[in-house]
Amino acid sequence: MPLSPRTKKIFSALAVGMAVYALVAGLRMTRWFEVVELKAFDHLVRRHADPAKADSNLLLLAIDESSLEAFGRWPWPRDRYGYVVRYLKRAGAKAVVFDVMFFEPDENAEEFDQSFADDMQAAGNVFLPMLFQAEPAPISAELQARATVKLERADIEQAWPARHEGVKLPIPVLAQQTQGLGVINLSADADGPTRRVPLVGQVNGNLVPHLSLAVAQYVLGASQVAVKRDRMHIGSRTVPLDANGNLLIDWHGSLEQTYHAGKYSIGRVLQAFAQQEKGERADLDASLFKDKIVFVAGTAAGLYDLRVTPFSSATPGVLIHMAVLDNLLHGQALQTAPAWFSLSILMLLCLASAGAFMLFPSYPVKFGVTIGLAVAYYALVAHAFAGHEWWLELVFPEVALALTFGTAATVEYVTEGKQRRLMRAAFDKYMSAEVVEEIMRNPAAIKLGGEKKEISILFSDIAGFTTISEKMSPEDLVTLLNRYLSAMTTIIKRQHRGNVNKYLGDGIMALFGAPLNDPTHASLACYAALDCQAELARLRQIWKQEGLPEIGARIGINSGPCIVGNMGSEERMEYTVTGDSVNLASRLEGASKYYDTLILIGQRTAELAKNDVEVREIDLLRVKGKKDPVVVFELLARKGQVEEKRRPGIDRYLEGLAAYKKRDFATACARFSEAVTLDPSDGPSRVYLERATDYSQMPPSPGWDGVYEMTSK
Repeated sequence: MPLSPRTKKIFSALAVGMAVYALVAGLRMTRWFEVVELKAFDHLVRRHADPAKADSNLLLLAIDESSLEAFGRWPWPRDRYGYVVRYLKRAGAKAVVFDVMFFEPDENAEEFDQSFADDMQAAGNVFLPMLFQAEPAPISAELQARATVKLERADIEQAWPARHEGVKLPIPVLAQQTQGLGVINLSADADGPTRRVPLVGQVNGNLVPHLSLAVAQYVLGASQVAVKRDRMHIGSRTVPLDANGNLLIDWHGSLEQTYHAGKYSIGRVLQAFAQQEKGERADLDASLFKDKIVFVAGTAAGLYDLRVTPFSSATPGVLIHMAVLDNLLHGQALQTAPAWFSLSILMLLCLASAGAFMLFPSYPVKFGVTIGLAVAYYALVAHAFAGHEWWLELVFPEVALALTFGTAATVEYVTEGKQRRLMRAAFDKYMSAEVVEEIMRNPAAIKLGGEKKEISILFSDIAGFTTISEKMSPEDLVTLLNRYLSAMTTIIKRQHRGNVNKYLGDGIMALFGAPLNDPTHASLACYAALDCQAELARLRQIWKQEGLPEIGARIGINSGPCIVGNMGSEERMEYTVTGDSVNLASRLEGASKYYDTLILIGQRTAELAKNDVEVREIDLLRVKGKKDPVVVFELLARKGQVEEKRRPGIDRYLEGLAAYKKRDFATACARFSEAVTLDPSDGPSRVYLERATDYSQMPPSPGWDGVYEMTSK
């Protein structure tokens, strides 16, 4: 049993969707798009970072330009750091974290190191940095309690924590008096920015914490940390980790956006300490630091290393440490969606996009659904990122949507599109482009029935075709007829938006204003008739030179309400029109022979096109098959384009017609005679001259109403 067209489309959609899914999933595994995906991550960070979420208990003491101007060149004597520690201890600071290296003794004096160490010992809440290094450097037994972390994890021998040869520690006199030590090594992603931080590393079997983890463990009162699956537990806090044990930072903003309000110059602290020592009132309120975690870092030019982050290519490294500690204290780190979830979403989008393209017939709908899927998925990614700290891949799914759309379009173009083009080319030869377009766009709408609408109908017929056909062979006659019909059809369809509804042997039936509505249908029909006659006059000269008969044509146009639609039977139907307006148009074409005119139009057509064409009244006519008479007009030219040599004859004709209606047949004869003299080819003047002459000799009855009754078609 053959498959239905809809079933074929469903299978095509499945094939296209799965093919694109396989391609994009393969590219995803090669990491070709990793950098682009990371840039999308940076966009999400900048777009959805919320500075209001930043911990206000994290403060920064900046070694800035004003501090260097006030207290001299760098490096400072170490005792000044001791003063800072002493001041912060008195102020009630919870912890003091230095992002300043102390790997060499003080070049000013050794006692300054000891003074700093004594102040750290007295404070009991100071943390100093250390660095992983490539050279072997084990951690001494006396420093292991301060420089290592206890990690509860059964599978510790797996790929992480990463192993390092050694660690560079602060000088012993300082390292031994700290509350804790932590490494500050930062690793950048493939494109440069730092987005994630390894919280733990290994040195000779010892687990060494990141500086922020050491501080978090102290602040949260956790004696050890535990790792279960992909999460780290620090006391009552839990943060997600990636597959390599890294924390993906949940940024709250740049340094200026987040911790700027809690940023103070270290020079002001030193000045306040000096004022305290003298018993003076300090300019800086010490309560600002109560229960705060204070980072000390350089911000003056040349004092700190700049890092690339999602916010800037020159970010102080201390922001990274503060952001990581903020995440640890609140359990707010980002987590990536599992691979199965990302692949499932990818497959769903590919299938949805392919299905929409294959099943919806309208291209705007196809494109709109794909755009809607792309926007909806972006909204999902943004919501997950901003509201739930979940990072979903953005680039791959959006690329997959674009590839699916392009692939589906290509498949349809190559397969179904080819068939549609062949059908379209065939149908175009039989009916108007508008009708074909409607059939191709909505085949289900092809059913019997119609609608009532006002349109204009044009009938055209070759004059004396029977006589012409008797003088030519059938082959030559068909060739000549096709040349004539092709020229007329081009003018009607392409130049004036007409619908050539059918050919009636040597005749043409055309519609204006159907199937597509056009308020200027009457004017378009008149223009088409005038241009057809002009083109036929040109062709007659060519055919005369070729020895072919000189073809003339008569045209009738009428406008009015008609029933327009598909008519016939369920097996065979035709798009056409029916109604009295159609019959009158046909009768007007036949009446042109009697009046020896080229184009006759009905009264409604003349009313609708009065601003665009020149006409003259011909007669009050009762055509065969109609009871009520109609006023008939001859179409002369476009507005203002009547030839000047014809105007005197037309004026005499109109004067004669006015006298004729008043039963002044003598005057009418005189005027019509003058008109014929001026233009012997004027058929209506000759017709009325004959009528007026007859009525002069035998006047009509008193009840005469001027109506002329046509007895033939």
